[in-house]
Amino acid sequence: MNRRLLCIVLLAGIMPFGAVFAQSGSESDGQMREYNRNSLTILLVEGGKYSSELKTAMNTVAVPEKFDNNMLEQRVMPGSANSEALRRQLESMKVPNKIFSKWFSRSDDGRFDMTVVYNRGLYNASDADVIKAAAAKLGMAKLKDAGEKLIKQSYVLVLCFGTIKTMDQIYDEMDAARRKTAKIQNKEFKPVARTKNGYRGEVAGFLYRLSDVPQAMDNFYSNMWIYDEDAPDVVAAKRQMFDTTSFQLVKVTQTTTTYEASQYNTGEQKSESELFSMLVNGSVHNLVRDFENKVEEWKVRTALYSVFPLRAKIGTKENLTVEDRYFVYELRMNKNNQVYADRRGVVRAKKVVNNSQMAQGNTNENLKQTTSKFYQIAGHKLEPGMYLEQSNDMGIGVTIGGAGGSLGGAYINIEGLVGQYVGITQLKFFMGGHLGFNSYKHSKWGGDKLSMMFYGGEVGFSKGFFIMRNVSVSGQAGIAMEWGDALDRDVKKQYLNDCLVEGLFCFAGAQLAVNIRYDLQLVGGLNYYAEMGNASLTKNAEESDSKDMGIKYSELFDGRAGTNINLGVRIQF
Repeated sequence: MNRRLLCIVLLAGIMPFGAVFAQSGSESDGQMREYNRNSLTILLVEGGKYSSELKTAMNTVAVPEKFDNNMLEQRVMPGSANSEALRRQLESMKVPNKIFSKWFSRSDDGRFDMTVVYNRGLYNASDADVIKAAAAKLGMAKLKDAGEKLIKQSYVLVLCFGTIKTMDQIYDEMDAARRKTAKIQNKEFKPVARTKNGYRGEVAGFLYRLSDVPQAMDNFYSNMWIYDEDAPDVVAAKRQMFDTTSFQLVKVTQTTTTYEASQYNTGEQKSESELFSMLVNGSVHNLVRDFENKVEEWKVRTALYSVFPLRAKIGTKENLTVEDRYFVYELRMNKNNQVYADRRGVVRAKKVVNNSQMAQGNTNENLKQTTSKFYQIAGHKLEPGMYLEQSNDMGIGVTIGGAGGSLGGAYINIEGLVGQYVGITQLKFFMGGHLGFNSYKHSKWGGDKLSMMFYGGEVGFSKGFFIMRNVSVSGQAGIAMEWGDALDRDVKKQYLNDCLVEGLFCFAGAQLAVNIRYDLQLVGGLNYYAEMGNASLTKNAEESDSKDMGIKYSELFDGRAGTNINLGVRIQF
């Protein structure tokens, strides 16, 4: 196939995806909403093959730091994967009442106090809130009272696990698929390498919130709050009123996720209980990340504090991690004098400050200790006073394009940010594959011209830098393999003994990426592929045994080592 034609086909195929993403970046439909801390209660629906293990794992559940912890002693409930039935079950179990008891530290005699409410109000306050309160007549008492507005942001997350498979079961399914394919293709079946043990689980997450809190609070203070001067019969009546009243929940949303809690078979091994703890906590993490893009109140919002460098007063308290993505908005007014939020840029977290303490009203005298640092990846010039809004992404990019020179042809590359694990921005792990066609002559096959199909893959790491708001450069290095397959079966049998020609390379290079929009880039690069050893013959790409041909791969296939120039389009998810 003509290489130029192949590239055109690939670009034509990717354009519909670009159109979809072009529609996804519309302006925000409202003004900056105030962000306040939410609280979270997590429960598990019992049942299933691993019910006992999951129940035990619920004792290890860690509520993400951006939430106030409303975990209850009872963490398991009966039920099914039906949102309305679960809501009714939660209310019949008095879960909303227990959340109120948590907020107001209800004692055994039925009395309440405001300690938790006050403390959470203070912890929720920003430096700006503290400065403003200090200048006001009511002072810090106003911040304590602000804790009451957080009660309406009390959420309940219910976990309902579906199928949980062991890694052996997953390998069995993969082997069954391979066996079926091998039979169809009349090839030898080769089982998959069983390198891990552990579990993979599907889980549905149902999210609820306390309903009609203002009305409930009026009733609560008027008819259930016990005062020191209350007579014994009044105390008893108020206790009974709270115990018999059913506070309500409302469903917010639901989603599903899959999480794998596994480990390699070599090295120190985690116990079964540790693996199930990983499964439960990992599932909670995935569900929360999904809900953060669906629930407006869960999106962290804050003002952009400075621009050289970009800083904002959020950090570990808001569960911020390196490479978390935020959109930056500017409030504008249209011709009808209506205020709207216009997205002006996209940033990622670069350095996260530990702000997990009550705000002290700090000014810009110690910005490094009170603000997290960001870097811009797209958009226009940013100004202090614009605001950041959390917008989680997967940190994955997919590039499709064509390459000329060594290992040339059509290629696809998948990369993922790993900075959240190591604290280094724009550090990516990537893996890719390519496909190409050409014809070659060599004395090894009698001077005949062989039509070859080439396919291969590569893995490596890259480190990028944004030199401008919409332009980045990166360096990369890795290892690549390529297999050459003669298209004529008779020629393949005569000269290659029905084998593939295999080449192994190490490579290094650089790339330039220019934004078309924040999630779509035009990418061009230059790589150099250096051969590692001689070419070899192998029965197939999965065969570990191979025969050294005593000649370099590039001597057989002139030009398939050395410099490579590539151009493609990257979509980011």
